[in-house]
Amino acid sequence: MSQPDDTSQPLTRGELTAKAIRQAIVRIEKGRPKVVEPGRKLSIQSVAEEAGVSRATIHNNHPGLAERIREAGNKAVRAQRDEKNTELKELRAKYTALRQEYLDIRKLSQDMASEMASLVADNERLRSIVENEKVVGFPSKTR
Repeated sequence: MSQPDDTSQPLTRGELTAKAIRQAIVRIEKGRPKVVEPGRKLSIQSVAEEAGVSRATIHNNHPGLAERIREAGNKAVRAQRDEKNTELKELRAKYTALRQEYLDIRKLSQDMASEMASLVADNERLRSIVENEKVVGFPSKTR
């Protein structure tokens, strides 16, 4: 039996670079980079810094990895956008409910103001009757 060629030959410089780039992508995706700040978004710039290569190396020599980085970055952007859209929908629903509550309270306030004006008018009318000297009060029946 013959040995596989992969174990007998050392990796070329390009293969080592590709491996370093792949490892950098994984470290940044998992949030455990060694060079860049944790929490930094996945981009060609951040991967290049993490792998210790230039952006041009990634673009020119490893276009497949560059595309992988772009796709992963787009997924993160889409996920963030979807999260914001969900939050926006929730806030719109909350706004609609609060707006309806405001309108209901405003209507109730207007009804109360109208009722109060009517009671004030009745009160003034009754006071004028009581204050009139021609009106005689009858004693109330006691039980």
